[in-house]
Amino acid sequence: MELSEKYISELFSIKERLKKSLQAFKNGELILVGDDGLRENEVDLVFHAKGSTPQNVNFAITHAKGLLCVSLSHDIANRLGIGTAPNLPGGISHTNFTLSVDAKHGITSGISAKDRAHTISLMADPQATIQDFISPGHVFPLRAMNGGLLARAGHTEALYELCRMTNLPYAAAMCEVLGENGEAINPNLFTCDHKYPVFKNIPFISTVDILWNRILFENSNESVFEKNEEFIPSNLREKPIAVYLLNPKLEKSITLTTIVTIYNQNITPETTRISITNTAQSWDNSVSLSNCSVSISMFSTGNCLEKIPTCINDFCDMSAKEGLNNTKTSVKRVLSLLRSFQFINELTKNKFNLIQNINKLNFIVEEDKSFLAALLKCNEND
Repeated sequence: MELSEKYISELFSIKERLKKSLQAFKNGELILVGDDGLRENEVDLVFHAKGSTPQNVNFAITHAKGLLCVSLSHDIANRLGIGTAPNLPGGISHTNFTLSVDAKHGITSGISAKDRAHTISLMADPQATIQDFISPGHVFPLRAMNGGLLARAGHTEALYELCRMTNLPYAAAMCEVLGENGEAINPNLFTCDHKYPVFKNIPFISTVDILWNRILFENSNESVFEKNEEFIPSNLREKPIAVYLLNPKLEKSITLTTIVTIYNQNITPETTRISITNTAQSWDNSVSLSNCSVSISMFSTGNCLEKIPTCINDFCDMSAKEGLNNTKTSVKRVLSLLRSFQFINELTKNKFNLIQNINKLNFIVEEDKSFLAALLKCNEND
């Protein structure tokens, strides 16, 4: 299998898994969400708060057997008056637990599947307020970081992303899946023909799938190129029309310092210069600075010529409690190029669509072209 075909297969698989999971989630059905196996090494049984039926709750507490929690956005938690739980000295949890709650009306003791289903569904009601809940209770809300998985690589934020992708209120229930021995089940066991018949027909998705679908297939609201008036131009060229510096915001961990310099408005793939520099050496795509129409300059302290992995699970380390760690330099390079191409397309109102002309561009590392061409192919099939 050629390299581009491997990337296409990997990217299509992610899209198909996510499509299936999102459809079930939107319909109020159960799905399974696992992390990347390096973090908590857990799988959670998940459903949206609007799908909080006594049957779903009973299935979760009977078969998943973990703690039934609800991921809430800060906005919803604030509106409902659900404050963060206090941390005792020595605590190491990085999960934003809140005070436990019950619905104030419509329940008995609060512990039954029916009662908890009512409490959870009430959290998704846009008319609900602090007056509708009491504390302590039998449901455990968690506050998700507003940036989703780009801000924190946890299940709480994965549910935030699922709600955002389905345009549903930011309220979804989750319950850790425990095995017969009482230990958390490794998510890798759900990626193949697993041995848990009770979960056999429930769609599985990983936090890795959700994160990279957002990064690769959605328009980024994070990485923004800002005009830089203080740039000192090269003495090899006339003063450029404009210089833009990448402000990556929450994509800081997955991009490189990048500068886009526009020299003339007749931008073509053949006159697009790409360069990358570390503290000791520079590399470019053989398009000279003196003749280029646009220059994309990247800066890195890592292995500038590293090849991008064929498996997206290897793109970065999602084991960090807060945010992403150790994203491959090759991945940062190709994402910086992608964001640069997207910016140039937007700047020129798609008059010079570099993404559509990937095959005409010269690259420093040939695998970057293969990956971006595969990404283009997947987007064309939407």
